Amino acid sequence: MRFRIFADTWNHAKNLVGAWSHSPRWLGGVNLLCVVCLCAISAGLLVDLRRDAALNAETTSRNLVDLLARDIARSVELYDLSLREVVENLKEPDVLAASPHLKHVILFDPVVYAEGFGQIVVADETGKVTMSSDKTIPAISIGQHEFFRYFATHADNSIHISEPLVSRLSGKRIMILSRRLEKDGAFAGVVAGAILIDYFHDLFIAVGTKQLGVVTLYGPGGKLVMREPYDQQLIGTSVADAPSYQEMTKSHSGSFSGPAIRAEGERRFVFKQVGTFPLVLAVAVIPAEIFASWEWKALSLGAIVLALCATTMILTWLFRREIRGHQGAAQALEKLATTDALTGLHNRRRFDEVLSRECRRALRTQSPLSLLLFDADCFKGFNDHYGHQCGDEALKLIARSIDGVTDRASDVACRIGGEEFAVILADTDIAGAAMIAQRIVDVVATCEVPHDANPHGVVTISGGVAALFMATATDKDELVAAADRALYAAKTAGRNRIEAVGPQVPFVYLAAGQ
Repeated sequence: MRFRIFADTWNHAKNLVGAWSHSPRWLGGVNLLCVVCLCAISAGLLVDLRRDAALNAETTSRNLVDLLARDIARSVELYDLSLREVVENLKEPDVLAASPHLKHVILFDPVVYAEGFGQIVVADETGKVTMSSDKTIPAISIGQHEFFRYFATHADNSIHISEPLVSRLSGKRIMILSRRLEKDGAFAGVVAGAILIDYFHDLFIAVGTKQLGVVTLYGPGGKLVMREPYDQQLIGTSVADAPSYQEMTKSHSGSFSGPAIRAEGERRFVFKQVGTFPLVLAVAVIPAEIFASWEWKALSLGAIVLALCATTMILTWLFRREIRGHQGAAQALEKLATTDALTGLHNRRRFDEVLSRECRRALRTQSPLSLLLFDADCFKGFNDHYGHQCGDEALKLIARSIDGVTDRASDVACRIGGEEFAVILADTDIAGAAMIAQRIVDVVATCEVPHDANPHGVVTISGGVAALFMATATDKDELVAAADRALYAAKTAGRNRIEAVGPQVPFVYLAAGQ
């Protein structure tokens, strides 16, 4: 009765399709709908691509800023550690009383000789240099420098970073880091060291900043310390009054769109303060550069969509001419209706048809019939963590594993649910079915696809095996129920294993690899 109702419904649907396909009005309407849908999908895809282009540019800029900020902060902290050691050691009477050579060894850490770092000098309260990490004490005074005057009038024990300036010793551009010396609470001088501006330039080149807009390091007061593309004329100039720089000073890090600092037009800024120091690192990208590749894709996709629309109209016309070949199309549709689009395995409809037929045959001929049910372990956690696209790839992997182990000529592999699979094994007893199920579980596990939400750390499946002619399975529904109970037992027992019940195997579980 049910089959007859289904057949009548199917025939009625085919008649409707035949009638519509012969109507120019319906064909025109369907054609217009296809064109509209194609245009809508293309527009949505272009919007997504534009959003992705902006997101990729933002992510790349942020990663670069984070990397450079971390490296610069580490270098400054390392050099500042040497300054602090000098300050602390100068408080020790034994150090002050030591010989000049021993005092030099104690005060100056080897890190100050690293490439990119200048010498450290110690100046007394008058500004006269009394010690130097280069052993040769330069006959100069640093009392005229802003940082010296600052410490002379402020009881500040934190590090002070100067604006870029030209060294009187080497003639190179440097940035001075300094700390205050005290004696009995009173100002006793300054410990100062230099980082070469060229060090920042080399660092910018090393991380490949040329691929991204303008990368700039700003010092105290908005003074430009380094810029890529490099322009020596701009080093040391101030941008403190620029609206975009003022926006950067409002928070520790972030991104915004604003006017270019030293050019015309708008820029997309990504910025971050370097550690706790008065240094700001920023990347400025022209929006047109962000969307250049997107615009090319938009033009290409637009041309393709127009071509597809024209093709659709031509195909509609050809379809009317080839309407007599609808029988072959119907057969192809029937095959499509019994195939799972994602995995290529048979679908639930085909599973029900084959299992009913095989159960009838097995009961009629008294031949063995076994059923395998599989379920991906912790699959919701996999989708939540890795995304549905990766989830689809995992399902394809499981399907390939099942297809590789089973025999296409006699075994029927199906995807019967979201992450549920089944294999119908005709003329196979429970022992043979358990071996096949175990091989499938092992193949999936040995692929070692990472799965953090799975206790086993990789994508695994659990399986249940059942056969006809046991007390709890004498027809199709009972066979499925028995296999499902075995699958549940495998899940409960720890996953990545199988559970099997049958006449030769009363109740047994097999873990993956056993």
